[in-house]
Amino acid sequence: MIAFDSYILSVLHHSPQATAIYNNGDLNIAYANQGMLDIWCADESIIGRTLCACFPNFVQEGFCSILKNVWKTGITYNATEVAANIVVGDRKIKRYFDFEYKAILDEKGQTYAILHTASDVTERKLANNKMERQREELSLSYKLDRLASTLSHDLKNPLSVLKMGNDFLLKNEDLSVQVAKRWYKNFSESIQNIESIINQTLQLNKVRGSKNMADCVEIDKRIGEWINEVKLNFPERQIEFQLGHLYSLNADSGAVYQIFVNLIGNAVKFANSKGAYLHIDSEETDQGIVYIFEDNGIGIPEDELTKVLLMEVRGTNSSHIVGSGIGLSLVKDLMEFMGGTINLSSAIGKGTVVRLFFPQSVEDC
Repeated sequence: MIAFDSYILSVLHHSPQATAIYNNGDLNIAYANQGMLDIWCADESIIGRTLCACFPNFVQEGFCSILKNVWKTGITYNATEVAANIVVGDRKIKRYFDFEYKAILDEKGQTYAILHTASDVTERKLANNKMERQREELSLSYKLDRLASTLSHDLKNPLSVLKMGNDFLLKNEDLSVQVAKRWYKNFSESIQNIESIINQTLQLNKVRGSKNMADCVEIDKRIGEWINEVKLNFPERQIEFQLGHLYSLNADSGAVYQIFVNLIGNAVKFANSKGAYLHIDSEETDQGIVYIFEDNGIGIPEDELTKVLLMEVRGTNSSHIVGSGIGLSLVKDLMEFMGGTINLSSAIGKGTVVRLFFPQSVEDC
């Protein structure tokens, strides 16, 4: 009788679904069927070697980093219509793929393998792009609804800071000059943020395709004030902020502010009670800058990851927490407005990983 493992590999070998298996944290290729070899334009000589060594371009484009994070966190990663350059000789061919990096866990919840499946959807992507270009503009009423919802949602944070500070100053007339100046500085920053939100939201609701204004946003210098703004609005929440290397972004500063404050706010709002953290890091790929927001909060049901990016849709496990369901939808709109993308990976009780792709290079700033 054929061994069970051999039987499974035989089935995978004949599967029309491109499939590969990695069996350690270094992404050793333990198995790849012909469908995956065809996608990679490789042969069976790569079996037993690491993905990163065989395909340096996958390192540069960030795929190896994503896989290593799946191994570390045990959280499966799904993506659709993602661009990848396939190297054939001295040429790079741009293709689009739907793929999944599924973490296979042992009884202790530790990753012992990653099952990688993929489909080439280049023709579908190009057809969708053509349809998108031909699609009529959104109706005026829908634009106005979005405008009203966006403004009412994102103005809450800076307005809360202004109200809180005003109440504090009225109740404490004998404050030291130093404390008063600190509050006036908060007021000034909140007013600037309100102006940025209004300008960016109005611009976002203009005709699609208009060019957004780009600035060099030094994230490492701005992140502190954004975190403090969120903390002022959630004083009862205790969360550790872990900051990695934060590349500057060549993008609209108002849009970047809205994106970061929304994601930081979500991590704080949906944090677990003990040992909560938000890790923010960035990395450079040969196609742009990727920002990663990783928390250990309540998570999002896996079958709802696409839905929560829609307007006013929330995870079914978040009904006990006050919210509008606008934040992630706004982040998605802003990222797409700048030509970028957002991807969510999550597991209930383990946390959420948000990856933002900004199409640019470090030299842009």
